[in-house]
Amino acid sequence: MKPTKLLLLHFLIFSLSCNSQAQESWIEIVQPTIEQEATSIWRTINDINFLEEQGYHINLPKDSLIDSLVKKSKSGNFGNEDFAAIYTLVETKVFEQKNYEQAIRKVGNEINLLNNLLDEINDKKADWDWDFKMFKKYRVVFTLYGTGGSYDPDEGIITLLTNQQGGFMNYKNPANTIIHEITHIGMEYSIVGKYNLSHGLKERIVDTFVYLMFQEKLPEYSVQTMGDANIDQYLNKKKDIESLDEIISAFSKK
Repeated sequence: MKPTKLLLLHFLIFSLSCNSQAQESWIEIVQPTIEQEATSIWRTINDINFLEEQGYHINLPKDSLIDSLVKKSKSGNFGNEDFAAIYTLVETKVFEQKNYEQAIRKVGNEINLLNNLLDEINDKKADWDWDFKMFKKYRVVFTLYGTGGSYDPDEGIITLLTNQQGGFMNYKNPANTIIHEITHIGMEYSIVGKYNLSHGLKERIVDTFVYLMFQEKLPEYSVQTMGDANIDQYLNKKKDIESLDEIISAFSKK
């Protein structure tokens, strides 16, 4: 084979390899829709009592309809039949695609970091005594309404709260919240469900996992003051993640 043809072949192989790697991202950014925003609002109102009890800061559209639906939910009368009114409000008064542009751009800038974090989990989870559930693709959905972040453990969907300026709850870098929600998905059934953990303890264990795994790559990340702090004496080193099931099993019997 002539040198020029050989060089061309090497270039084509390299290009295909780069394209293949680019297509293997763990993260897919999803453009917001009217239905998705209406769903975020409905779920927030439906869970309003729980969210307020947990002390969450709640974001909802400022409208008399929303005020009336919140009162309805608190009295136990809110339901599926209220979705249509919320959808109409979002469609006619609330939704504008441009409101999400800055947030989408900021998450796009963190794709490489998120892929790196997920690669590390994927490489190490085989050595753990518990199953970290992973999806081939995590879909990141944006919302202007809700509490901060949420997750669907069955679909691998992360819903990320933002604002029209592209700001995020708790952290400037959205990668912190996204990996937090991905960790929720990872341990939802194998740890949280298995041991029927309280909401506060669940949050503390998820935070501790992220902090221990990625404190150098996510220097802004911190552990919330939620749940039983006594778990900290058993789960305080990166090595402890390997035996998380054993640790939680022993702790839950105390």
